Amino acid sequence: MKSIALLFLMGCSCILQAQSITSWTEEDGILGLGYPVPIAVDTPEPFDGFRTYSGLFAKHQSLALNNPYITGHIVGKTRYERDIWAYVLSDEDNLTKYGIKEGAMLINGGIHAREWQSPEVLTGIIELLDTNSQDQSLHQYLLENTAIITIPVNNVDGFLQTQRYPQQNWYSNQIGPRDGRMRRKNMLDVDEDLFTETDYLYGVDLNRNNAPYWATSNSSSPNATSIVYHGALVHSEPETQARLNAADLVATEQLRLYTDVHSFTLVHFSVTTNIANRNTLQSNLLKDFSNHHYAFPAAKYYADSPSASGSGLGLTTEYFASTFQVPSWTLEIEPTYNGGADYGGFNRNGHDGFILPESEITRVREQLAQTFMVTWYAQAGPPAITQFRVVEKETGITVYDASWDIQADGTRELIAHEIENILAGGEYSLIVTFDKPMRTRDESNQIVHLQGQNLTDYALNPDISASINGNSINLNLSNEGWINQQTTDVFSYKFYKDDTYSVDFIVPDDVDTENTSINWSIDVADMVGQRLDSDPQTVVTWANGQWQNYEDSNDQASIIGGVDSSYSVVVSDTSIYSFAPMIQPTGLYYDPSRSGEGFSYELLGATGVWLQWFTYDADGNQKWYSGVGQYSANKITINNLTETHGGTFGEDFNPENIYHTSFGSLEIIFNGGEAIIPAVGSHDVARTAKVLYTDVNGKKLRTNLHQLSYVKGAINDIRILDLPVVFPEPVGLITGSWYDPNRSGEGYIIEILEDNRAILLFYTYDLAGNHMWLLGSSGVINAEGNNITLDFNNVIITDGGIFGEDFNPNNVNRVPWGELQFELNCTGTGVVSYFSDIFGSGQYTITKLTNPLTLPFVCDEK
Repeated sequence: MKSIALLFLMGCSCILQAQSITSWTEEDGILGLGYPVPIAVDTPEPFDGFRTYSGLFAKHQSLALNNPYITGHIVGKTRYERDIWAYVLSDEDNLTKYGIKEGAMLINGGIHAREWQSPEVLTGIIELLDTNSQDQSLHQYLLENTAIITIPVNNVDGFLQTQRYPQQNWYSNQIGPRDGRMRRKNMLDVDEDLFTETDYLYGVDLNRNNAPYWATSNSSSPNATSIVYHGALVHSEPETQARLNAADLVATEQLRLYTDVHSFTLVHFSVTTNIANRNTLQSNLLKDFSNHHYAFPAAKYYADSPSASGSGLGLTTEYFASTFQVPSWTLEIEPTYNGGADYGGFNRNGHDGFILPESEITRVREQLAQTFMVTWYAQAGPPAITQFRVVEKETGITVYDASWDIQADGTRELIAHEIENILAGGEYSLIVTFDKPMRTRDESNQIVHLQGQNLTDYALNPDISASINGNSINLNLSNEGWINQQTTDVFSYKFYKDDTYSVDFIVPDDVDTENTSINWSIDVADMVGQRLDSDPQTVVTWANGQWQNYEDSNDQASIIGGVDSSYSVVVSDTSIYSFAPMIQPTGLYYDPSRSGEGFSYELLGATGVWLQWFTYDADGNQKWYSGVGQYSANKITINNLTETHGGTFGEDFNPENIYHTSFGSLEIIFNGGEAIIPAVGSHDVARTAKVLYTDVNGKKLRTNLHQLSYVKGAINDIRILDLPVVFPEPVGLITGSWYDPNRSGEGYIIEILEDNRAILLFYTYDLAGNHMWLLGSSGVINAEGNNITLDFNNVIITDGGIFGEDFNPNNVNRVPWGELQFELNCTGTGVVSYFSDIFGSGQYTITKLTNPLTLPFVCDEK
């Protein structure tokens, strides 16, 4: 509260004589509240009251210790050499899920010691994001696509002083309550004993110590005893320096918003600059904030009170607005100017508004925390389409797939894959994915407007239109909706619930199919009404006080966005291939232009897949990655490809040391095919595929796949197993993954081929614990009934490949490693023996881990 609290000292000595220590009371009186005087409780857990600094600090530290999205940083010291902590709420990569540098939000709390509401709200923000860090929706989106920097208590010394004397302070009629519970300033030249009569008026107002308007206003003072003393120099105070250090936890260009949280008066004191677009965007943010908060049952509305441009008081918000040109405001938490009277109190002295009733703080803490999420969601950036996909409705086959890839220069490139023609008269589904969750849901799981949004501001469903040669066509759109489930088929959200939208359409059967394409246009707004970036090729970012590269429908720079018309799909009356797109069977696959690395996958049952990627790191050392995923129609999806750590070769292997880290995601989409003439056993159609690997930072690698091995009896249609026939061929049951249960974390992939050879991939570690994979490509099979022996006499090891775009097959070296022999039984048990000049020899008992989809082989009953 500014107009009441900012009183100036005209003469220190006379006021000292008039001051006395006075207590706040529940009963009526000079400092009567009309409700119980809050006493902070030393607990870390939120409750209907206020926590001590030690309780709040313990909560912050506990959350940082137990949640990888929360990291604590000491950003400075107080005048009493106490640590000042900032907490960064984000993942560790500093990039969005799509590889763009994250926008950052900075929120400062507890700068004025007596304003206990502020540290509670800042802590409530951290608690809310911790609780919902795995919600696969708004909160997880913020944690993974922005960096939120929180300073729960900037003025630690002063805050502790107020809690030391929660009911007492010095008081006189001339200047009101000071120090003790009503300390505002830091503790420069002040001891911690309230009863010391000579120093309690000292300290610096940390919200008058800031450039660019330091010492330029009559609302700050050079008098060290003034309640708004601005300090001896600009940024003179260590608490001020700590705040600046907190901003340095991210790159300068990342900062997009700053808020300084105070109490009281229920208002935004926003900073106006000379950039009109910045002021407009800031006004929109505050409108979203206030409308969202007003929609809670308490109906508390925060009015915006913008400053005049070109002048100021030395506030923190002025520094961030002028230095970074970001939206910046002081949030004055409730009550209104009526102070404690808002809650039935007396409002006797104009200062009881700093003392919020304990009965109100849970509501204030929780609802403001939720409202800040809305503001940060908006400032995370306007929405953009990331993927545009067309699927054949009846079969689920992906026939067209286009997505935007980030490039080295920071732009995006649209990579379009025409898997099969769109046919006139055909029925399809359009699936569009965005770079943020686009909708929220009510308690009955129905899509609704975000709380506080005007229902007429934007439609809940996108406006999708199509044209051919500039003429609109009717696609009979139906069955449209946002997707909030992750499934085994294409109708699944990407990263967050409701980041993907689907709609069915029918291509008119009278469409001219001669060199014809359907051109699409999509218009949609996110949860706060921000429209699409019309040109996703140029990545939206914040600079010079506004969104940059945020084009409107006419491809002009804007702050409002528009319609995205980047997508075109060929229409025909014939298919591209003789055979429809479909998953190919279990086997080894590789890109002929990248010989020396490749994939193994096994189809497991109706939808499951187990995949291994054998490749290298950036230095040419072997790496292998694995993942369990799903397949459907012509697509394989591995949402969490993992890297395994902690193993070592031989007797020192300890499965308890094994752990896994995420390596990204993988998607494989198969084209249609042509006949294999003559067929190779059960394999009669050749199909190729496109591979899209996305690392944990959003960077993409694309490659092609060709089938390398033809596994005996491997099939890609589980319906074949419904046929009343079996194949008594025990050797066919050997194909699959094997492992030693006492050595979980390494294993063997064995394939029995149609030409009666065996292939082996042994994924393990070297003696130093580095990844190692061994290849045996011409295993000799000896079968005696149900017992099968496999001899791999020329097992090789490779190196020299480079992961990613710099891979060169000419640099791959293949050298002998040794021999492996397997003595297996078709029931899934056996022994493996190895012989190597470097690694010695040994033997393990192994068990079959997987049963890939093959013809129904059975053991010999004889």
